[in-house]
Amino acid sequence: MEQVCEYSGDRITDLPADVIQRILVFLPIKDAAKTSILSRKWRHQWRGIPELVFDDGFAQIPEDLSASELNAMRKLIMSNIYNSLLVHDGRTITKFVLSIPGLPPCTDLNHIILYLSNKGIKELVLQLSTERYKVHSSLFSALHLETLDLGCCEITPPSWSVGFSKLTNLQLIDVTLPYDFFENFLPKCPMLEHMVVVCCHGLAGKLQIRAPYLKAFMFMGSKDVFINCSTLPLLFSLYPLDIGNPSTLSWFASPSTLCVRELQDSVLEEFLVPGDDNNAPTRHIDLLQKVEVLDMNHLVLDSWEMERSFVLAILRFSNLRRLTIKLETSQVHDDQPANDRVNSIQRVLGEENCPDFLQHLSELRIGDSLCGPFELDLVTFLLVTAPRLQLIHITPFHQLSSKKVIKFMNEVMKCRRVSKNAEVIYDWNDEEEED
Repeated sequence: MEQVCEYSGDRITDLPADVIQRILVFLPIKDAAKTSILSRKWRHQWRGIPELVFDDGFAQIPEDLSASELNAMRKLIMSNIYNSLLVHDGRTITKFVLSIPGLPPCTDLNHIILYLSNKGIKELVLQLSTERYKVHSSLFSALHLETLDLGCCEITPPSWSVGFSKLTNLQLIDVTLPYDFFENFLPKCPMLEHMVVVCCHGLAGKLQIRAPYLKAFMFMGSKDVFINCSTLPLLFSLYPLDIGNPSTLSWFASPSTLCVRELQDSVLEEFLVPGDDNNAPTRHIDLLQKVEVLDMNHLVLDSWEMERSFVLAILRFSNLRRLTIKLETSQVHDDQPANDRVNSIQRVLGEENCPDFLQHLSELRIGDSLCGPFELDLVTFLLVTAPRLQLIHITPFHQLSSKKVIKFMNEVMKCRRVSKNAEVIYDWNDEEEED
């Protein structure tokens, strides 16, 4: 007869110390401290957790506080954070996050950064949202940093700084920088792979970036700034964010020298030029021929001219492998029937000298599809012209009727496919509509 062995011990108490540490890392620090009541073994475990996160789950600051009340709350929050560090008995603190909306900076932050720089800190996040904090120079002695994320700060690298030899991720939002930050300090971060620079101050003129391993770069700033990326051999993701500036690539000097393989969102607006076919976008043609991945998650095509211009722009991406679009609007005009639009696209392909067009495209994804004429034109057009197409993935808008989606599917099924491996997949729940 099979015997069942029952475990009579305390499963929580008997967990290995490293497992307990992993559990505590995933808890808010307040909850982690409360685990000290579970058992004697757990009593001091939270004091050694290597990742400390102080965000809005740790403290929240009401918006309607008076100046004296705000100052009192700031002192209380910083005192709690400081005490948490004082009782910390671990050898290292690998991650420290301070991101409490509305928390004013104070000199206590200087002591915290000095403490962290001696604790082997690898990831530091200081996202402040009120007064600008001048980062203490001891930050630059944290030589193990791999991720640095600063917001509403001011940094001035000291002359003795040797940089961050292990830094791979850098995010600067609303940060005041020295004018020579890109030229003199970034070369001291040779392993940098991802960089975000948004609404930073102090940058002007033509800036040279030297980061041999940089793969993704997101930038938003003054239109008077020109960034030379010609020395970035591995850059494959370029996200110029711009608000109100019609030329999103105006920051990048000599864009034809870039080895960019991915563009996203507002970059395409640089190539959308409404008008006749003869006015097809021709700027930065060398850059377009290098792009392999194009993600357009907020594409607005609210007129036939913009739809046609979008197609004309896509014609220039001769090395495109993957195209993802998510339409905000897609209006159908009575004077441009769907069939005419397909013929117009095909005429453009015939008139334009683009022999390599779509030779490499293997994947198309359409999110929140309205299953309208434009999407149908695009899908059928790619099915008959892309010889290496393997997947078309369509996610219909959740409020579309089953009748409209099924009609769209039937039209796509009628289309011949130049690629024998092409599949059309719909991410759609066919649920009966409620009366």
